[in-house]
Amino acid sequence: MSTGAFPPPLPFDDNGDPHEEEPVREDADGDEVLDEDANDDLIDSAEADRLASQTDDDQ
Repeated sequence: MSTGAFPPPLPFDDNGDPHEEEPVREDADGDEVLDEDANDDLIDSAEADRLASQTDDDQ
């Protein structure tokens, strides 16, 4: 059995723990908005279907 020490934990970046933050982006006005594409659990499937149907109509 090894008795070696564990390596020190990696420090967080300036924003803190990235796992505690919701993914955000800036909209056209510079306001932070939830980046729904970054988290599959937050995607509105009805909205995705509506956007897909609009894309199909544009072609």
